[in-house]
Amino acid sequence: MKPKDLPVYKQKDKILEALDQNQVIVVESPTGSGKTTQLPLILHEAGYTNYGVVGVTQPRRIAAVSVSEYIADQLGTKVPGIVGYKMRFEDETIFETKLKIMTDGILLQEMKTDPMLRKYSVMMVDEAHERSLNIDFILGLLKNVIANRPEFKVIISSATLNTSVFSEYFDGCPIVRIETHPYPVTVLYDPPASDDPEEMIGKIVSIVERNVQEKGDVLIFLQGEKMIKDTTAALMSSAVKRKLHIQQLYGRLGKEEQEKVFLKAPLGKTKVVVSTNIAETSVTIDGITVVIDSGLSKQNFYNPSTFTSSLVETQISQASANQRRGRAGRTQPGMCFRLYDKDSFKQRPLYTREEIYRTDLAEVVLRMAEIGIRDFYSFDFINPPGRKGIIGAVETLNLLDALNDDNSLSTIGEMMVKFPLMPRHARMIVEAIMVRPTVLREVIIAATFLSTNSPFLLPQGEELEARKAHHRFRREGGDFTSYLNLFEKYQESDRGEKFCERNYLDFRTMNDLINIENQLEEIVSDMGVPITDGGSVEDFLTTCAKGLIQFVCVRSGRGVYKSLTAEKIIIHPGSVMFRENPRYIVAGEIVKTSRTYARSVSPLEKNWIYKISPDLADNMVIQERGGSKARKELSKGKRDTTWEINIGSTVFKLVPDKSKNKKVAMMDWEKLHKALKPYPPDQLPDYGQLKGRLFYKGTELMTVTRISTILKAAKMINPAKDIINSFPRKNYRIDNNQHLEELSNQITDILKAVDGGKRKKKTLGFLTLMTDGQGTYWFKSGRQLNAALNESLASLELLADEVSEETDEVIWKRINKAYRWLDQWFME
Repeated sequence: MKPKDLPVYKQKDKILEALDQNQVIVVESPTGSGKTTQLPLILHEAGYTNYGVVGVTQPRRIAAVSVSEYIADQLGTKVPGIVGYKMRFEDETIFETKLKIMTDGILLQEMKTDPMLRKYSVMMVDEAHERSLNIDFILGLLKNVIANRPEFKVIISSATLNTSVFSEYFDGCPIVRIETHPYPVTVLYDPPASDDPEEMIGKIVSIVERNVQEKGDVLIFLQGEKMIKDTTAALMSSAVKRKLHIQQLYGRLGKEEQEKVFLKAPLGKTKVVVSTNIAETSVTIDGITVVIDSGLSKQNFYNPSTFTSSLVETQISQASANQRRGRAGRTQPGMCFRLYDKDSFKQRPLYTREEIYRTDLAEVVLRMAEIGIRDFYSFDFINPPGRKGIIGAVETLNLLDALNDDNSLSTIGEMMVKFPLMPRHARMIVEAIMVRPTVLREVIIAATFLSTNSPFLLPQGEELEARKAHHRFRREGGDFTSYLNLFEKYQESDRGEKFCERNYLDFRTMNDLINIENQLEEIVSDMGVPITDGGSVEDFLTTCAKGLIQFVCVRSGRGVYKSLTAEKIIIHPGSVMFRENPRYIVAGEIVKTSRTYARSVSPLEKNWIYKISPDLADNMVIQERGGSKARKELSKGKRDTTWEINIGSTVFKLVPDKSKNKKVAMMDWEKLHKALKPYPPDQLPDYGQLKGRLFYKGTELMTVTRISTILKAAKMINPAKDIINSFPRKNYRIDNNQHLEELSNQITDILKAVDGGKRKKKTLGFLTLMTDGQGTYWFKSGRQLNAALNESLASLELLADEVSEETDEVIWKRINKAYRWLDQWFME
């Protein structure tokens, strides 16, 4: 279809008439109808670029690039020219640029110095239906601009998803609805037999195999990068692998890799795009006739009370499901396979919950203070986030010393807003500038690593080789000092891409790290501050901890930590500190998945805590003494009359645990395993701190343990087939080839097994791989599952470090298989 034949361009007179008579209009049209590419062109042809720049915001980088290049091609020009794009680290605009495509973060940066957007005649907010935090904040700021600039125009471009909310927000502005006549899409509900990811992958492969001969390409929607990679691997081993041209699409991919999804497949092959929800609305891929929808996505949720984040696999809304379906009917009739049943679709929410309700608001509140807003609670958001979120943000900023009593920026806050970083990371740099300049460059590098995606890759089947490569950059002082070592080694390398291949690093992310570090150094230099380095590790880590004060933790048990607001935190296996047990730590973030993990961890000494904050030191002492007396007092006098819990329709009794004066749930494995079948692994019921005991045929499998751990175990272990009555009780020396062969051959089966040798004592056990750290390994049985998992994973990583690079490929595959099985317990 020619661009000017697209539905939006055909309705240009209707759009221009509405815009001429109103300051704000909403353009509602299905995805793929030409809103993104044709509206800027219509505005240019109508002369709006004669009065200023026409700006277009995009929520994703990939869209900003592809849209600008498409519009430039329509105008017969190149980028940069009359058309340009701008995003972090890439400014493809020139003085003559009149159609400027930018990420929404860039617009927010520009509004710091030009709050009235004086150089713009029109601002178009594209993909507004996504309702990201940036989009909601931009809409609030634009409302102020139109009140002060009567000649300024705003277009809100949205797919057909609840557009009335935009009209109501902008005082009943008109909605211009573009009618389209898409081709019919047949919807088939075809759920896999169970919620096991392998079952879903098998179902996807089956659908692709049946449809590969049909005319058109295939688009598969999955929830995350790991599932995309696993599905890709399965398709590349399928019966039709030679007929497929497979392309992946997710946020961490480099620009060049992302843009490959727009290319046609080689002659005789079917293009299969395996994507996250990026392909739902942000990009349009021509030629799709078959959509396979997992019905899942991953969303981030932030708890303002504990300052912890959770990346949660969730069911998509009905609106998202319909958006995905619509990708199949753009150019010809299509089919949409939904890997869930019709009842599940009907029970889903109509729309996705807006990001403003589930994210950290500290950065937005800091921006409000910067532009002079003092009453944060009354800002005119399209959907107010509620007092709890704002209170949490203000509490964070007060801990960082960013606000005065009247909510204006403090001197520290005024320096923080100069950096395009989260407030915590900006505070680290400000502390170095003001207090410890001899570690300024080191702190800038640390902030750089914390502000972008992790560069560490773990390719399937090569997990241990990757971990071993990553461990080469270890330094005493934990992850923060190891980041400095990696950054230095990468800068010293002559061939960055080869360096990344050799060390299992993402090349694009490493380049981003260099760019971010350079940008931050430029900002510091512009402040008139020299970039110095070479200070002590103590100064470096205490400076980082000043910004990460909410993530300073004290040990509360073996391998378990508390922060000021969160408990039962463990060090993530991806940290170089995973095997360590220091008294105090600082973390780059605290993330809740199946457990609460500290990521990017370094140790702290007790006498350093006072240097970070005397108040923090006092609180740490209280934490070490057992926590809040007030909480204990609060619980006194309350009578708990609950004596059962429900999982679905299955009831489990609670009984008194006399040893600890609490209740525990008595859970039978067979009943529990059946009750959990409807629940995906990332959506298991949450029973907080409540504990339970797990039994199999009357024998105790797990002693008093948090129910969250029991539920995950019930999904991943199967005592019905994995009980063994004896296990090898011998030492394995890895310098003995026969021992190494024997150990590798049985390691996965033994670690997955349940030790039945203690059934006479009415207990079962979990098998653990142990090591003395000197090349000797053995198996041991214990009662605690988490202890077995942590010890085994640490031992397996040490095994990978000790075994030579020339080890037999079969042995490496066996060790990787064991590592992969263990690692999935810790995955997000």
